[in-house]
Amino acid sequence: MLAAAGVLVVKGMVKSDKGSTQAPAEGFGNPAATQVTAGADTKAEVAAADETTVGTTLGAFAELNTAAAKTDAVFVFLPGKEGTSAKAPSAPMKAAVRTMEAKGVKCGLFTLKPGTRDYDQVAKQTPVPGVLAMVKGGGMSAVSGEVTEAKLLQGYVAAGSAGGCGPSAGAGCCPK
Repeated sequence: MLAAAGVLVVKGMVKSDKGSTQAPAEGFGNPAATQVTAGADTKAEVAAADETTVGTTLGAFAELNTAAAKTDAVFVFLPGKEGTSAKAPSAPMKAAVRTMEAKGVKCGLFTLKPGTRDYDQVAKQTPVPGVLAMVKGGGMSAVSGEVTEAKLLQGYVAAGSAGGCGPSAGAGCCPK
């Protein structure tokens, strides 16, 4: 089963124009309303840290456009379902943000509160616990399993490739 998931992930990365999610050009997309693009392993474990949340806690994805107004990208931690004690991957998430900000990309860290409507909708599409990499005006990519800095950065690149102008965007913004 994991081998099949790995093949699908590789195919998804190679053909990033298929099955990708678009966000509005002015803000972050709502993964609860769209299909999330898988961008990493689907192992059930998450790198351990001391916290159970990372950054600001959100009750809904709609809050991102206000809370992350001055960022180019965000990582949104999706904790395990209510009652599970998985630790947040705060160390790799903070390391990925430092790497991105060193390249001039402003990035924010958030946690989506379990039990909310958006959380329940996203948890049906992607394994939790996990992290969504989201790019403003672009797309999003799910990172699950063992969350590392490298996987988060790959998720950011995949999310940046998922939206915007191009033949796969479907918005007709470029000449054919």
